[in-house]
Amino acid sequence: MKHFLKFKLIIFCFVILTSCSKNPLSGTWQYDGGLYNGREQKASSDFSMQRTYEENTYQAFMIEGSVKPELYNSGNYEVHGDTLLITSKFSSRPSQNTDLTISYKFNIKKDKLTINGILPNGMIVEEYWKRVD
Repeated sequence: MKHFLKFKLIIFCFVILTSCSKNPLSGTWQYDGGLYNGREQKASSDFSMQRTYEENTYQAFMIEGSVKPELYNSGNYEVHGDTLLITSKFSSRPSQNTDLTISYKFNIKKDKLTINGILPNGMIVEEYWKRVD
């Protein structure tokens, strides 16, 4: 009986640890608008922007019709509780944020991701993303 209880405890701990270590951002997210210094910006109806988060890297693509998706940004990221640290390593457009780590707060509710932060230039951002996979 003691061994059975120990076994159940070990299984319970394993389940808790694996569920806690699961990356909540894993997958593909599509931009769904945002606020930039308090001004609303809607998602474009002409193209979509998607980010794919893998183990500790991300890639951001612009998708327009049947044209091959364009990689416009990629880099590394870390998740610490409700904090998201993003370090851009590539940008297809001139950027002063390459190789800088930017800290965001994030929240996921069902298939909606909200990211809040302040960019190095002082812009306050709140972006909305929806899970597409």
